[in-house]
Amino acid sequence: MLSLKVGAYGEYRSREYKTREFIYNWDMGDNQLPEGFRKMEMTELLSNADHFGADKLYLLEQQAMRNNYGGRNLLGAGYAAATLPLGKLNVYAGLRYEYDRMELITNSRDDVESRQSRYYRHNDLFSSVNTTYRFNDRHQLRLSYGKSVNRPEFREVSPSVFYDFDLASHVQGNTDLKACYIHNADVRYEFYPSRGEQVTVAAFYKRFSNPIEWTYTVAGGTSLVYSYENACSADNYGVEIDIRKDLSDIGLKGLSWSFNGALIHSRVQFAEGSRNENRPMQGQSPYLINTGLFYRHEEAQLNVALLYNRIGKRIIGVGRSEGSTGSDDNARVPDSYEMPRDMIDLTVSKKIGSHIELKANVRDLLAQRVSYKQFAEVGNADGHTREVEQVTRQYKPGRNIGVAAVIKF
Repeated sequence: MLSLKVGAYGEYRSREYKTREFIYNWDMGDNQLPEGFRKMEMTELLSNADHFGADKLYLLEQQAMRNNYGGRNLLGAGYAAATLPLGKLNVYAGLRYEYDRMELITNSRDDVESRQSRYYRHNDLFSSVNTTYRFNDRHQLRLSYGKSVNRPEFREVSPSVFYDFDLASHVQGNTDLKACYIHNADVRYEFYPSRGEQVTVAAFYKRFSNPIEWTYTVAGGTSLVYSYENACSADNYGVEIDIRKDLSDIGLKGLSWSFNGALIHSRVQFAEGSRNENRPMQGQSPYLINTGLFYRHEEAQLNVALLYNRIGKRIIGVGRSEGSTGSDDNARVPDSYEMPRDMIDLTVSKKIGSHIELKANVRDLLAQRVSYKQFAEVGNADGHTREVEQVTRQYKPGRNIGVAAVIKF
């Protein structure tokens, strides 16, 4: 039976972002600070009230009003969708129109409020279709297509600079950033051996226009400033397998296994003459692995889950060539890579009666180091080249252990 759906959606968002920056200052000449205070431990220096005063340490505010911004965003959308059953074939198709208007309000000066507005307007039409062919209750084939969009957020288009503690670097927006449009297509075969079990094999393709990526520049010394930049286009395709299996039929009662893995090839293209090189997409791993074992004991009301995750080597910050375009003397700033690591999470929950539940979890059980590296080709005296690698940042995030008790009244 043919069915038709129509609808509308509206959204309004506003944002006000203000920063204040303070530094500790002192009189370089005649001050009453203890001798050698510059070499004292920070905790010792700053925790003692005797070290503060007009002729000692005092706070000085540095005005940087260009780091402040405001924003308003209005989104209006309408859609129509239809379901068309044709025997074993079911077709679901839709069309959506969106109007989006973003206003970014920034200051043109650091010392005084000097507000100015910049507008980003989009009128977009998105189509989608999802077809399913059911061979029987256990086997079916899906074919789908859809167009989507990734519009920049306020922070990504603002010229504001903020410090990212995960990257240990400053991040600045890009006022010229454009929206990214994505065409998504995939074909998927699904097999359901029994209740609660599933095997899915899929092939997918994505085409990006103006993909938004992280890039970075060296601001002096070893200090990095990350920002956002549009590439010209990008392609992303691969295969994925998804498995859910009950292990009771092989004698492991209460145990089940899940697996999700993907192999992905991506390529970003830049305009001819650009200082950037065609390469894999920033943030896209060449492979992903997620798997887990789950144990459930109905009578004891006990649940245990052991999860494993690993991602392939991926670009976290895009490098670039410095100097005149086309020059052989360009200095190449290498891409920055996040290296693979293994993560294991363990969760346990136990119900006591109908009112009490105890929970415990350990996240990142292995606590392996997070490593960022750069790779570069260097020439040898014999005229050959070799690859060298350098660890640019490394830290150990540690384990996260949680215990909770839930009481229902």
